[in-house]
Amino acid sequence: MTPCGERGSALVAALGVLSVMTILATMSLMAGGADLAISARQARERSVFYAAESALETAMEELASGSAAIPEESFHAPWPAPGIAARRWQDGPWACSRRICLIPDVGDADGDPATTAVLFDRSFGHAASPLQRGGFPLVQLLVSVEGGGSRQTVVAEVAPVTCATAIAAAWTAAGPLELSGDIRIAGTAEIPAVAGRSPVQLSGGAVIDGASAIDPLMPLPTDVLQLLNAGGTLPRLDDLPEPPAGGAMRGLFWSRGDYSGPLDGEGILVVHNPAFDPVKHEASRMAIEEGILVEGRDPLYSHLDPSRQPARLGVVAGGSFSGVIIADVVGDATTAFSLTGGLVTLIRSPLVVAASSRLRISGSRAATVGAGRGSMSFLTDFRPVATVPGRMNQCPVIR
Repeated sequence: MTPCGERGSALVAALGVLSVMTILATMSLMAGGADLAISARQARERSVFYAAESALETAMEELASGSAAIPEESFHAPWPAPGIAARRWQDGPWACSRRICLIPDVGDADGDPATTAVLFDRSFGHAASPLQRGGFPLVQLLVSVEGGGSRQTVVAEVAPVTCATAIAAAWTAAGPLELSGDIRIAGTAEIPAVAGRSPVQLSGGAVIDGASAIDPLMPLPTDVLQLLNAGGTLPRLDDLPEPPAGGAMRGLFWSRGDYSGPLDGEGILVVHNPAFDPVKHEASRMAIEEGILVEGRDPLYSHLDPSRQPARLGVVAGGSFSGVIIADVVGDATTAFSLTGGLVTLIRSPLVVAASSRLRISGSRAATVGAGRGSMSFLTDFRPVATVPGRMNQCPVIR
């Protein structure tokens, strides 16, 4: 028989245990709920970040296609604001917006108080004055994405590629050049029609309209591909894609072998075999065919090696191209073709080009500048930057 004073003691203990278990269960549920909330928030943040990256790519494509073209006057002093209206669009559940502007040089970022906009100086930095290097203004893209209670802003600074502005002539030839047939090479007041290491031989109606610059010490072809060195936007020629299989070209392309496709379009086209060395190729030819040893002779390099043959630009599909073409060799022109800008041939061995159809090369400094930059048409890279107010607030507010 239980004494009266001990009645209900087991119930007290049981209630205590139940209370402790209830507290532990509640704490576990609270912890689980917190983990679930954190996980859900992280998932939303990842989703909105990926959506912002996608929206930034859309804004980049706008610049590349010219649908959000930067006015030409914005690329020159005093670098007026481009005045591009902010744009909004819906991408599934995400509300996207973008704005584009130049970055005012309020803090003298480039070390030159005369510049009112931050300029690109080929190293994608602002430490040195780009006026010493012919820089163009940086363009800021600010993209915002909002949805599902989350918001993400991405800021990127982009720069126009300025890699094709230093052509020597309408046709720059690294070696002896002989032209025959319906060929006309035209220079301008700024640039000669032909620049080469030796005089050009003309026959069959070929005409040079303009001055010829002859320099036996011309540093071609060793340095010519440096025309395409665009600093941070194009660190390596290897980054250039092959020309498109069909349609018009628009951009920068590199054919590693012979190319005889359509030549309609604008931009920069490189037709160059990486294994072909013009200096060693000519030294090998002279040693084997003429018995003359010249500087640059490499016994391990043979101009007869099939893998070392120059890449040939075949003018068989015709068309009209604006910009720069750099080719190891140009073949005979069997269909009408016109180039406005500049042509560079790299081979040092004698080059004979015959045209049975109309071949026109017209020098144009404006076309070569446009090939390397245009209205942001040939943008190749960008770098995201921190979304700090000092830089974000440079663009007009999206309303």
